[in-house]
Amino acid sequence: MSHPEDTHELADHLFRREAGRMVAALTRLFGARHVDLAEDIVQETLLKAMQEWPFRGVPDEPAAWLHRVARNLAIDRLRREARGLELLRENAALLRSEWTLSSTVHEAMSAPTIADDQLRMMFACCHPAMPREQQVALALKTLCGFSVPEIARAFVTNEETINKRLYRARETFRALGRIDMPSIDEVGQRLEHVLATIYLLFNEGYNSTSHDDLIREDLIEEALRLIDLLTRNSITDVAEVHALMALMLYHAARSGSRLDVDGAIVLLKDQDRSKWDAELIALADQHMDRAVLERGMSIYHIEAAIAAMHAHAPTFAATNWVSIVALYDELLRQNPSRVVAFNRAIALAQAEGPAAGLTELGLVEDMQGSHLYHAARGDLLRDLTRYDEARAAYVTAMSLARSAAEVALLQKKQESLPANVVEAR
Repeated sequence: MSHPEDTHELADHLFRREAGRMVAALTRLFGARHVDLAEDIVQETLLKAMQEWPFRGVPDEPAAWLHRVARNLAIDRLRREARGLELLRENAALLRSEWTLSSTVHEAMSAPTIADDQLRMMFACCHPAMPREQQVALALKTLCGFSVPEIARAFVTNEETINKRLYRARETFRALGRIDMPSIDEVGQRLEHVLATIYLLFNEGYNSTSHDDLIREDLIEEALRLIDLLTRNSITDVAEVHALMALMLYHAARSGSRLDVDGAIVLLKDQDRSKWDAELIALADQHMDRAVLERGMSIYHIEAAIAAMHAHAPTFAATNWVSIVALYDELLRQNPSRVVAFNRAIALAQAEGPAAGLTELGLVEDMQGSHLYHAARGDLLRDLTRYDEARAAYVTAMSLARSAAEVALLQKKQESLPANVVEAR
């Protein structure tokens, strides 16, 4: 018999990974109008796992078990329930015979079909009939298994706002009818939002803002799997996709060195670069080479180029910070956001010194609510030996930090400051 807590954790992990695949397959089978039925079946599948696994043991192939149960529940719903019978009347192919019903559901839940369905579902969620915020929220909820609180934190908003977005998005989604891949002309309109969704998923895994674990490998793997689907389809195998793949791989290569054995954060300058995954970096280089074969420079190209410089620098001190600042200048031109401006200020501090960085940081607007802003300000003030101001900045950062690991890092920085020192101005 499995321990209930261990079983719950395993089921939650598997459900996070498999839910989007099952929802995509069932929505393709039932049609967009019945997406809620698909989600109901997937939720019932998880509930069944939570009820049975603690007592009967975890199956040898738990993912296959989840898909098999979802498939059987789908067949039962189609046979017995009013909505299922209504759906059968709508779909003549399912009504031909009992054999046709079962075989159609089995085919819909097969691995190759599910991969195609997820690709279709990504683009369906990013339909231009929905505003961008609704597109991404729907994709994160339906395809990536995000909870409403997780989506709210990703968008830096409240749960009520996300629930409203999801309600409106579902209303539009249900009117789409069949879930098909868009034409080549339509792909370009939606690809930007598909990539933004995948990148949000990756970032939540790489630096989680909604979970006890600062690094969530399951989300990183799922984001990489979804972007890989895009590279394997002739319509979406384009430079921007490879640039995002390269960017995520460069970052993923450092995952093993970002926390110490006690789970404490290890900053980039202190990381053991021998622990960086050389195979992932080499794979990122391949995707970067593929990305630059075509004309044009997307924001993902620029971010990947910055990540590549970090990945290939032998030491923190040997990093080409001047070139990184230049890349941030171009990124800021294409994407004039506060986050880009913030990161440029940090790079400038490395290239030209903490005084230049502090001045630039002071020009960044609307970042005062982030612990990262005050932590960076504390670092620069510390480097300028303005210790009292640095201490105050760290205290503010600690009050805003969301994870215990981040608070512990800031506490360590604050405690390392010299005490009772007359500051050099």
